[in-house]
Amino acid sequence: MLPFLPSTSAAARAKTLTARSGRWSEPSTWGGKLPSSGDKVRIPRGANVLLDTDTASLAGLRVDGTLRFARKNLDLTARWVMIHGTLRIGTEAKPFEQRATITLTGAKSSRDVMGMGTKFLGVMGGTLDLHGAAARGWTRLAATAAAGDDSIQVGDASSWETGDQIATASTDYWSIHDEVRTITGVEGNTLVLDKPLRYQHWGTIQDISGHPVDERAEVGLLTRNIVVQGDASSSESGFGGHTMFMGDSTVRIDGVTFDNMGQRKKLRRYPVHFHMDGSADGSYVRNSAIANSFNRCLVIHGTNRLVIDGNVCHDHLGHGFFLEDGAEVDNVITNNLGFGTRSVEDGLLPSDRRPATFWITNPDNVVNDNVAAGSEGAGFWYALPEHPTGPSATSSIWPRRTPLKSFRGNVAHSNGDRGLNVDDGPRPNGTTQSTFYNPRIDPADEDSDPVTARFEDFTAYMNRDRGIWLRGTSELVTGAVLADNRAGATFASDGAFIEDSFIVGETANMGTAEDWEETGYNGRALPFFWDPNTPILGFEFYDGLVGVSNVTFAGLNPNPVRESGALGYLAPDAFSIDPNNYAENITVLDSNPVYLTPVEPGMDGDASKVFVDSDGSVTGTPGRAVVVDNPFLLSDRCTRVDEWNAHICDEDYVSLYAYTNGGPTAIKPLVLTRDDGVEQILMGCCEDSSDIQTSLIPGRRYGMKFTSGAPSDTHLVLWRGSGRWIQLSLKAPAAAEVTRWGQPLKEVAGPAALAAQDKSAYFYDSGTKTVHIKLVGDGDWEEIRIRS
Repeated sequence: MLPFLPSTSAAARAKTLTARSGRWSEPSTWGGKLPSSGDKVRIPRGANVLLDTDTASLAGLRVDGTLRFARKNLDLTARWVMIHGTLRIGTEAKPFEQRATITLTGAKSSRDVMGMGTKFLGVMGGTLDLHGAAARGWTRLAATAAAGDDSIQVGDASSWETGDQIATASTDYWSIHDEVRTITGVEGNTLVLDKPLRYQHWGTIQDISGHPVDERAEVGLLTRNIVVQGDASSSESGFGGHTMFMGDSTVRIDGVTFDNMGQRKKLRRYPVHFHMDGSADGSYVRNSAIANSFNRCLVIHGTNRLVIDGNVCHDHLGHGFFLEDGAEVDNVITNNLGFGTRSVEDGLLPSDRRPATFWITNPDNVVNDNVAAGSEGAGFWYALPEHPTGPSATSSIWPRRTPLKSFRGNVAHSNGDRGLNVDDGPRPNGTTQSTFYNPRIDPADEDSDPVTARFEDFTAYMNRDRGIWLRGTSELVTGAVLADNRAGATFASDGAFIEDSFIVGETANMGTAEDWEETGYNGRALPFFWDPNTPILGFEFYDGLVGVSNVTFAGLNPNPVRESGALGYLAPDAFSIDPNNYAENITVLDSNPVYLTPVEPGMDGDASKVFVDSDGSVTGTPGRAVVVDNPFLLSDRCTRVDEWNAHICDEDYVSLYAYTNGGPTAIKPLVLTRDDGVEQILMGCCEDSSDIQTSLIPGRRYGMKFTSGAPSDTHLVLWRGSGRWIQLSLKAPAAAEVTRWGQPLKEVAGPAALAAQDKSAYFYDSGTKTVHIKLVGDGDWEEIRIRS
């Protein structure tokens, strides 16, 4: 238990009154005189005080004993409140039914009271019980509300009253189209508003060929009968109140509004903040509202086993529901609504420029049935560090290899970026980096068995980028409904799959008129913020192996302004792809089944796009490949489909991977020439890359020409080609050493002998100084090395 810290400030020089047990309103409780404005008050251990009158504006309040609110309307006003004992307003068994307001006062200051700064409600090793009247925290519209309407119909308005403040979420592509109104009348589930709505808010469940698509706006209640708030100066200064719960405290909050809270650009100064509290068994924040925050929403830092359920967070700067270091585990985050997540250019983290309503740094938490309903960045962001950062830093915890405890039933819409982003984890310095999620049964052992991370029953709509972006392995999306996104889902993964889902390009929800360009096209054309050269796609293959199984697509048709298709590839793409990427049991309703963008010069991934129609549900024939419009990958066994900008090929495809020790200039540009004279120029993925990868038709011969001459050390890999072969020919000196896994490769006498080989071999043509290598796949990776 910490003493008052010494200070020379006027607030610190204020006299301190020490209470006895009794009523606050009785002078005898204070030794004869009630606390007045500017006083500090201390309730010592063993003292039990009943607050039965409004307090003066106190310089500070320290509770080492017990402070209880009487069952009447009350205001407590102080620069800070520190609880080492107990502060109680109602109980779980008997909630507080009257009005209680705690107002935290003061201008922006560098003062630091007991390590918590100033203008705070703090708990250090004590107990905080705030239990307001029961109220439904949020519901959804029951009918579409048009711009100009001055009433709305909701699913359940029980317990909502005249005078309550509500916020209605956006259902278009603008996160800022949320609207706050005051209820002036309640007629059943119809709410009369104090002023008309400015924007349309969608309010019906659409039936698309028997598939329900729910894009109804959420309506959150911002009013509770217990309020913790920053004072009137908070809005102008951005210096609101804050809370800090630490030191093995017990905090039980239910039915409370936190308003004008958070201190802009100040670390550890958030509206609701559990700070290094260890195991928080029995603590919770439920059915509460956080509004008008200047710094995040609800922060869980170094705290485990906390319950966060049924809350509304609206209008906050930077990330919202925030797991700080990456060591936070076993927390239960359920049924919460977050929206009005605003970007901050000079926030605490660089990522606050593209904030997430839910920022999750460790997968070992339950995240179920939440809604991210309007962020200028992402909805849900699994931002996994390699190891926890900050005060929780340790090398024994591996978030990027930790199994996903539960992600089920969540909704993300009207976000400026992705609905669900599993990528871009934080570095120790706060910047982010591309992150490969690789869940293992033992996270400390990268070679232990993989564990499938299941993202279940996720809904994403009206996200300006993608509904889902995954990077990693052993990932499964199942039961998803993705609609009205630029792309439904993109997997930058090796071993990620989507199953049993419904993906819609365009629904009847047209959003807001200002979303659309004037194009002369009679109908929805293209939001102005989307590049018309980028198609609207249901699922984008990328990297691999990735697959789509038992998925239904609808509403994905091209129009005169832009292309569209159910299946496609991310573009432009310079990276390698797996030609075994697949689709199976696909149902296409009123949609173009496929659209592959034209190959962009210099983009090796664009030139390699292939996926397999495993069961014929896309092409009509099982095993056929869908291939990009690249002559190098085509043969007389291919048929062009104009609407797809692609070909259906009765061909098999493998990958060629080549790398050298000579740096980027040694390998690129690399010219491959097929045995019929068709060429392809490869540039590698990146400016500094010293390797190339591409798709090839196996069973054919290819010449390789290095523009800067043959490198002195070259590795050639037949990848994903078990049981198949390719022949590569390239210039090399007679003394070149050709090896396989460090052993001399079998040398044969000439072309005929090489053709007869069923294992990898080579011959050297001394006349042309060319080495001809036949790579025969013996497993997934067949590698030959040539050194001179």
